[in-house]
Amino acid sequence: MLGKKRPLIGTEVAVLFDNIQRNAFGTAVLTGFSQVAQSKEVTKFILRCIEVGKKHITLFSDKLKESDLPVPMTWDTDVTTSTTYTFSDKLMMYYTSSLITLSVGYYGTGIAQSPRMDLGAMYNRLSLEIQKLSEDGANIMIENKWLEKPPMATNRKDLAKGQWD
Repeated sequence: MLGKKRPLIGTEVAVLFDNIQRNAFGTAVLTGFSQVAQSKEVTKFILRCIEVGKKHITLFSDKLKESDLPVPMTWDTDVTTSTTYTFSDKLMMYYTSSLITLSVGYYGTGIAQSPRMDLGAMYNRLSLEIQKLSEDGANIMIENKWLEKPPMATNRKDLAKGQWD
């Protein structure tokens, strides 16, 4: 665990490569969304997601570079300069939330596919980071009535207090 890192195995390379590509796709889409979002709150959230995605791309790329492996290109140059309102903020937030949800799943796959401790720790840390992002996005959607508050477990203590007030 504290000794020399072993070389990446094939599945680790594939998962790192795929996570770079998925994050590159996501940041390109979100860059377009950030240019057309109407709400400052939505724009700010999307820009935050782009920053996180780019940071994750860098971390995954560094792992491949450590093993002298090629890193896939990003799609930043494919984003147009259009600022024409194309999609509703509601749709863009739903799509952004879906991308975040997919990332949590793919990072879980990264943990499962890698016996290397440093990769598992990295995926766990990044999963927590994007889960916080997901919660923030869901709160924006709930505040704007774009998403209903999900059903929640009954709080029995609050119910009991209500009987004696």
